[in-house]
Amino acid sequence: MYMRPGYGMFQQQTAKMRITPQLRKAITILQLSTPELMEVIQQEVTDNPVLEIVSHTGDTNFTPTFFHGARRTELMYDPLLHIASNEVSLERHLKEQLGFIKKIQPSLRRTVSFMIGNLDHNGYLGSTLPEISEVCKIDLVQVEDALKILQSFEPRGVGARDLRECLLLQVQSLADSFPLVSLLIKKHLNEIANYHVHKLTTLLQVSPQEIQAAIDVIKGLNPKPGAVFHIETVHYIIPEVIIERAGEQLVVLLHQAASSRLSVNGYYERMAEVNSDNYELTRFLAGKLHAAKFFLKCLDQRRRTIVRVTQAIVEEQNDFFWKGTGHLKPMTLKQIGDKLGVHESTVSRATAGKYAQTPWGIFELKYFFPSGLQMGLGESASSEHVKSKIKTWISGENSRKPYSDQKLADLLREEGISISRRTITKYREELGISSSVRRKRI
Repeated sequence: MYMRPGYGMFQQQTAKMRITPQLRKAITILQLSTPELMEVIQQEVTDNPVLEIVSHTGDTNFTPTFFHGARRTELMYDPLLHIASNEVSLERHLKEQLGFIKKIQPSLRRTVSFMIGNLDHNGYLGSTLPEISEVCKIDLVQVEDALKILQSFEPRGVGARDLRECLLLQVQSLADSFPLVSLLIKKHLNEIANYHVHKLTTLLQVSPQEIQAAIDVIKGLNPKPGAVFHIETVHYIIPEVIIERAGEQLVVLLHQAASSRLSVNGYYERMAEVNSDNYELTRFLAGKLHAAKFFLKCLDQRRRTIVRVTQAIVEEQNDFFWKGTGHLKPMTLKQIGDKLGVHESTVSRATAGKYAQTPWGIFELKYFFPSGLQMGLGESASSEHVKSKIKTWISGENSRKPYSDQKLADLLREEGISISRRTITKYREELGISSSVRRKRI
């Protein structure tokens, strides 16, 4: 029988995964960091009258989970958190020194004060002297006198107009005289930056040891004298979980944030029951109660997911928590997902932006998923393990013959870790360690 193609209408059943608004909200709450979660909770409490945060006196800030059956009893108290911070600005510090000078012309005082107000956060003067002369309505000679007064203040180097002037001001204030240092700063900063010691030795007709000593003095100077007074916005990290040792076991403690004290106000539930004949009121309260209970369910699901993921991380990275960062082994999100029976995207959301306080410091949960490098006999080493090796070897190297990146790669290869010189360079730079040329001492 011949069948002709054509258009038509027919019914067919198919199975599809749809992301409902409720599921989307649950996913969003899971991937929030603790500070972001606090903001969302506060917004929910503001928008939904049936939600309330109940304060319990005498409770601790952290709640122990069921991991290994351990419990936490001591209170968390850090006396360092109660030390007053130093918020003296550079401008205030300099103007206090200006106030101590009694015998000074009013026009000079105003000019110095104007200059102080025009310093950047590193202590450099951005305006030119002719511009200051025009604004302050005084002649150029007085502006130069005002600049000398400013440059005599502490910290030395403030009021400089470029790096050379900043370093020279600091050298002039030193007790010992360093003519070679001043010469290098004035004419050979580029050679110093590139560490051309032999070139400078030939050019200046001095020994390499003298050049090295002069470079050491320059390294001790501060290229940004005003930066110490720069007050930056402090970004606090709130650990989502705390991992501690309890005897021969590891304990996972869950942060007890505002979410754990969030509840539904029973008054509104009773109101809905008493006023069941009031359709509008009942409908409004039912919607708010349903939204509140679903929000609490999402928070509970978030807590349980983070705890499960953290417990799996602790079990897989057991050596890290007992022996240190050098024993972190390669691990993937999929490994933890398969271990817990969830998708790796869930593990990714549960670890993104979440921090754990460990015996070795505070780390993002993503830190425990380092990439791996192939070793012999099918084993692998984490990038953190390799970085730890590099740092240890460089700290104990001979400063006259520092390890090159190729030498470090050879040392790792002797231990069965196959790694390229380029990767060594990348890891060394991530550690903030200079190249062997810059580390070399003469």
